[in-house]
Amino acid sequence: MNAMIQFLQELSRNFRGADFFDIAIISFFIYSGIIWFKRTTSRSVVIGICLFTLLYFLARKFDLYLTSLVFQAIFAILLVALIVVFQEEIRRGFERIAIWGTLGDRRRQAPIPGIDALIEGASALASNRVGALIVIRGREPLDRHVEGGIPLYGRLSKPLLYSLFDPHSPGHDGAVLIEGDRISKFGAHLPLSKNLEEVGTLGTRHAAALGISECSDSFVIVVSEQRGVISVAENGKLSLMDSVAQLKDRLERFTLERFPRHEEADWKRWFKENARIKVLSAVLAITTWFMLSYRAETIQRTFAIPVEYRNLPADWYLEGLKPLEAMVTLSGSQRAFNLLNPSSLLISVDLIKVREGSQRFLISEEELRRPSNLDVYRIDPNLITLEAHRMVLATLPVETQTQGQLPAHLHLVNLKVQPTTLRVKVRAAQSEQTEKLVTEPIDLTQITQTTLLHVNLILPEHIRLPEGSTPEVRVTVEVAESNA
Repeated sequence: MNAMIQFLQELSRNFRGADFFDIAIISFFIYSGIIWFKRTTSRSVVIGICLFTLLYFLARKFDLYLTSLVFQAIFAILLVALIVVFQEEIRRGFERIAIWGTLGDRRRQAPIPGIDALIEGASALASNRVGALIVIRGREPLDRHVEGGIPLYGRLSKPLLYSLFDPHSPGHDGAVLIEGDRISKFGAHLPLSKNLEEVGTLGTRHAAALGISECSDSFVIVVSEQRGVISVAENGKLSLMDSVAQLKDRLERFTLERFPRHEEADWKRWFKENARIKVLSAVLAITTWFMLSYRAETIQRTFAIPVEYRNLPADWYLEGLKPLEAMVTLSGSQRAFNLLNPSSLLISVDLIKVREGSQRFLISEEELRRPSNLDVYRIDPNLITLEAHRMVLATLPVETQTQGQLPAHLHLVNLKVQPTTLRVKVRAAQSEQTEKLVTEPIDLTQITQTTLLHVNLILPEHIRLPEGSTPEVRVTVEVAESNA
């Protein structure tokens, strides 16, 4: 009992709001996968893929190197094959997502007010052994799956329905599409199902009824011309109706599911619909979360984290910065470290209150950017040492230094420096002591004729060049022949 209480306390401390949405999203995907597996006609393919994946993980578990290597090569081909085999299911899934984003359009579509007329018409057609195929649209559009057809938009009624399927009517072999209380099309052609096990020895009408129910959420009534019976196709399943009352019950249930009468019935219906599968999906998602994501024990890891210096005034210069990175030990759950991107860790030190001269700053936990679910255990070193100086701009003359003597047959005519002055940054405390800038010495012993040289400046430690500035100092050494 104490262990359970301790576990619950630990869980309450580590469970975040994001974990709830994490579990909810995975539950949704598991639920969608189960529903799709129940409805898909390619279950054997899905089972084969699952077995194939299981074999791969077993090969990895027991270090079967060759088998694992072959399976990895096959996975790339398998991915393409999956897209080809399940392209219709994938497309329908995206269409459903689009429909969820347009709830307003779904609400505007009316339920079927003429259920009695529809049932009476179907019953009369069956009694007279007149074949019929009636498609009642659900929430999903049918245009992509239907070919041909003649637009009608007539109000649903028994006489109209009977006349459309009259054997002498040019469109009697096609399907009638019903949207709300209107017959939108007649004489339409539907996709045929490839599920021979479900269709059996039934005719083309039944194959078409099953086909449209496999690729949409429509409700299809099919009347057999040879047997004079009524069947219903829904969610990829064909069902023979034993009576008119059974047909009415199925049709009313379809109407209530697709078009609830009250706003509040929508969420109630959602909880009632496939309740066991929803509970199973939630249990599987929670179990997966505990196995892969939740780790209650606290662990520690050490990272080398760079130090960033911010808010340094523009006229200040830093020297002797130590450290440029610090070793930081963080503590938290395994799950927190799994979600951590080490490159996001940063120590950010605010230098807004910097002062002249040498100084130290203590690195605090607040200056470490890290996820909130990780705690700081140690920072080493936790002291920053630096030397700061305020800099001022100054314009100083440039002078050239020389060393050695020209060859005996030459004499120096002129040393010309370009530029003659430079704009530099000088420590404010030493600005009055600085009078000029000097270049590196020019070795006159190497001069044999008038020469243009590019020389470097010798910058004292209290002088800095402006950022982005790379001044080029050019010196022209002009010489001439000495008179004998």
